[in-house]
Amino acid sequence: MEPNLTGPNMADANPTEANLVVENVSVVDVVAGAVRHGLDVRVDGAGIIAAVTPHEPSAAPESPAARRLDGRGKYLVPGLIDSHVHIAFNGFLDVRPDFTRTLKQFLLHGVTSVVDFFTAGGDFPGSSAETVRDDVNAGRFLGPRMLTSYGCLNAPGGFCDCSVGDAASAVVTEEDVVREMDRITAVRPDFVKIVYDDVFGTLPNLTKEMLGELVASAHARGFRAAVHVASGQHAADAVEVGADIIGHGIVDDVPDGLIAELVDRGIMVIPTLASYESRSLERRRIALPPDSPPEVVDRYVKTRHSLYEKNGQLPLYREAFEQSLKVLGQMVDSGVTIVAGSDAGTWYTFPGDSLLRELALYTQAGLAPARALRMATSDAAAAWGFADERGTVEVGKQADFLLVDSDPLADIEALRSRSAVVLGGQVLDLDALAADIVGGPLLSAPDLGDEVPCSPHHLRRKTPSAG
Repeated sequence: MEPNLTGPNMADANPTEANLVVENVSVVDVVAGAVRHGLDVRVDGAGIIAAVTPHEPSAAPESPAARRLDGRGKYLVPGLIDSHVHIAFNGFLDVRPDFTRTLKQFLLHGVTSVVDFFTAGGDFPGSSAETVRDDVNAGRFLGPRMLTSYGCLNAPGGFCDCSVGDAASAVVTEEDVVREMDRITAVRPDFVKIVYDDVFGTLPNLTKEMLGELVASAHARGFRAAVHVASGQHAADAVEVGADIIGHGIVDDVPDGLIAELVDRGIMVIPTLASYESRSLERRRIALPPDSPPEVVDRYVKTRHSLYEKNGQLPLYREAFEQSLKVLGQMVDSGVTIVAGSDAGTWYTFPGDSLLRELALYTQAGLAPARALRMATSDAAAAWGFADERGTVEVGKQADFLLVDSDPLADIEALRSRSAVVLGGQVLDLDALAADIVGGPLLSAPDLGDEVPCSPHHLRRKTPSAG
């Protein structure tokens, strides 16, 4: 495919010469929580930041072909990292997505790196669920840099089965563990995802012993284990058996000692507050982002009431959302390692836009904008092991960043005022990206037959599903 980029062709660029110069810009130092004004940021032909120096009005670029961006009055921010996404989905789990549009939605919002919590169940024309990460990272499809679990391990009939059916991996015995871990290992995931969530007694779940077997097997093969939970007790069990990552926030009471254990063991927590909030809202209060794919717009227009609204579940989600906000504050105050993740792609949680909402919710929970921004940049890069490549605007780092019109350390909503997004030193054509997202034919709806969408997310009682 032809990337939607402007500026010199990377293939023709001399890696030792400047390919891009952002002039006289205010650089946001996300680690220090400070702004450094009046700087020039030079990017070499390999897409690496080569220099960050005081602005020199008369200085000429090292290469006459180098592109210049006027940074006067603007703020340069590291590319955002969403640590919990699902590129197989687009905000409606009963709508067929075009994953190339989903990837572009992330970039359009300044999200230049994502961590996918399983691609199973998706439709990837020109790629596959087992190769999409490598295809995107190699540039065969335009999208954010990607890590992925390449799987979703759970009990038969459990959470993953409910969400993606046969694409999930069910385990009951030790033989199942070996078989499924062999299969996942063969596609070289970046981590292993395990679901330990009975949705408050409404779905089958792994036993604690089986959870421990899976975590131990992941560790034996050199992978970190990410455990999807919702309840405090399930989180405590996951920590006890050695989980490295806790996916989602806690929506009920926090067991005594759990937060201290999270701190002591350095366990990463990904709150996904945006997904909790979106499921707690009436359809009329769910905002569809501008420049959404046509199939999403079509489904949104035809939806008068949300799935959870129809099922009478909004009060449950509101309670869960409010509790997760409180728990986030407790964890931050105690020093838990928290990185920003939105659960983008799941019900009413739209790619790219949802991370910006996630960060706004962190400030609503009492965090300073600087702390919230760090969770989606330097803290996330460190937690996932690529801090030497991304997460800050520094010499030697990949030139992934966004240029915004106002100071995000004063107001996190400034991240929505994007004037440029740069990926690997190349300035993305945002107008062309938006046109690619909204254009093209309306995709045909999936043939569900008599089925209705299965929606297991964190409910306390069984209710009939609805479309």
